[in-house]
Amino acid sequence: MARLNDDVTSVSIHEYGVSLDDRKSKVQCKFCDKVVSGFYRLKFHIGGVRGDVAPCDAAPLNVREQFRRQVLEAKGKILAQESEHPRNDQSAAAVNAWTGGLLVEREGESQTSVSNEVAEYFLETGINGKLSDPPRFQGMFGGTNSDELEFEVLEEKLKDVQEKVETIRKTWASSGCTILMDEWVDGNDRCLINFLVDCPDGLVYLRSADITDITGNTVALQNLLDGVIEEVGQQNVVQVMTCSITSWMFPVIKQIRKSHMHIFWAVSASDCMGLMLEKIAAVNDIRRVLDEATGLVRFVHNNAAVLKMFRDFTGSERENLIKPSKMRSAIPFLILESILSYKDELKEMFTSLEWKSCFWSKKVEGQEAAGLVKSSSFWKRAGMASKATTALIRVVDKIGVDNKPSIGFIYETMDQIKEAIQYEFRDSKSGHIPLWKLIDEVWDGFLHSPLHAAAYYLNPTFFYNRNFHLDTEVSSGLQCSVIRMENDQRIQYLINKQAAQYCRADGDFENGYAEDEINNAHPDLWWSVYGNRCPELQKLAIRILSQTCDGSGRYSLDRSVAEKLVCKEQNQHEQHRLRDQMFVRYNLQLVGANRNKRNAGGDNDSGGPPGSQSNKRRRPG
Repeated sequence: MARLNDDVTSVSIHEYGVSLDDRKSKVQCKFCDKVVSGFYRLKFHIGGVRGDVAPCDAAPLNVREQFRRQVLEAKGKILAQESEHPRNDQSAAAVNAWTGGLLVEREGESQTSVSNEVAEYFLETGINGKLSDPPRFQGMFGGTNSDELEFEVLEEKLKDVQEKVETIRKTWASSGCTILMDEWVDGNDRCLINFLVDCPDGLVYLRSADITDITGNTVALQNLLDGVIEEVGQQNVVQVMTCSITSWMFPVIKQIRKSHMHIFWAVSASDCMGLMLEKIAAVNDIRRVLDEATGLVRFVHNNAAVLKMFRDFTGSERENLIKPSKMRSAIPFLILESILSYKDELKEMFTSLEWKSCFWSKKVEGQEAAGLVKSSSFWKRAGMASKATTALIRVVDKIGVDNKPSIGFIYETMDQIKEAIQYEFRDSKSGHIPLWKLIDEVWDGFLHSPLHAAAYYLNPTFFYNRNFHLDTEVSSGLQCSVIRMENDQRIQYLINKQAAQYCRADGDFENGYAEDEINNAHPDLWWSVYGNRCPELQKLAIRILSQTCDGSGRYSLDRSVAEKLVCKEQNQHEQHRLRDQMFVRYNLQLVGANRNKRNAGGDNDSGGPPGSQSNKRRRPG
């Protein structure tokens, strides 16, 4: 499970910021380039703790969680000290500033209103309300015991969240849904897992579990997953998706297939593509040039004088060679791309009089960096390594931010990636073959599902395109999906019969055949409009095309919530309260993601390399 526990417990905040002056009063974030006042505020920025500075949206999840935890733990200690050893009114002012002014009874608001708002703040941020129990803070809560107030606020929030979740839950019967599993190892070596449910109308947090004691127990793991499937409604579940190829749940795949034949098993596309990048990065020549590029960037960014010189030559005071990504395996390749984009500026800088008179030009590491930049061999190898992965990285970035159901595009997108690699190596007849093999190892071993082939067939964006190719893999994937998702042979016959109408673009399909109609609607919505005369095929198509191909990692849930609240030692009543807290806090975190899902546009870009897919329609027949 090493890949799941991508921990950064020993890192310093100084590794993620660049000091812009000698006093370190201005620090630039390496992930998003924002300038903040010192490394202390940078920790808030990267950790996503609002109040002092805007959060960083580009920081990787594991880095964000590390610094968020540090900040909140430090604040908790400060508040505990203030509650136990009150000094003066300045203490209350400091706490009030921390909570954004919530502790001051504002004009026109009752004490009860302010107290409830404070309790909501404690609930949503995970601050222990018992810290407010000492007399020093009683006035801020109108004399109400913190347990009583917390219970009232939790009940109110729980009701509100449950109503929103129920609205989404009602759509599962028609659109189907995907169960997402988010697995990790926490700082206490516990194996934890979050269960979420994804559908076009929104993402829902279901529950968390500590599976440390059952990771090797197939029966216990199956019972756990069976319980989640039943909670969602087994008739609603189309697929179950793990966040990693090293999932603890892999041993139960065969058992789940037997007991729930209609449910497909999948691995997150982002994790699989990350593995593809890792395999490519391990190729000897590519590994060498990535190490050289990383060393060059480290030298430039770790030395203020060299970084300033680089920015002088690029004409930008904030330019960086380090480019952020939520996927760690993509960062070395993004750094390589960045270096290639500044090839001329770097060459000019390391041959300039400014460099020759610089302190670092006399040092071994400076001479090595200058020698690398002057090497034609380095630039040739860097160009080849970048060509090998540009298309794959572009797709990874798109999947990470796209809020549309993506299963209808993954099959064609992988073909486009391979075609783009072949094109980049067009001067070498077989240069692309080793890379294709590495990609196919992951595609065939983990990523590919019959649902992907069926979704490719049912996606009008591709089906009515002149480049559509109905091969054995696509046709068998479609039939496998039909048989597994619909066990009534009469319905299966009707689906296949109606597929012929879809193929010929007969009836309403003819109206939806126009390029504008296809490109301006998501494939599942297209079917809801133009598939009414083929109800059995329409139902199947909507349920397949409404699913995602990417896992829970893209939503960046705060894992520390489960780490704090999943506790086996508590009594049954306390466990129930903690489960309610997690349900409220996680679903509140998902509000933004759900809003983005609903507001996602209708552009049906497949996410493949530019120019790799013709948009011309083929004539049905």
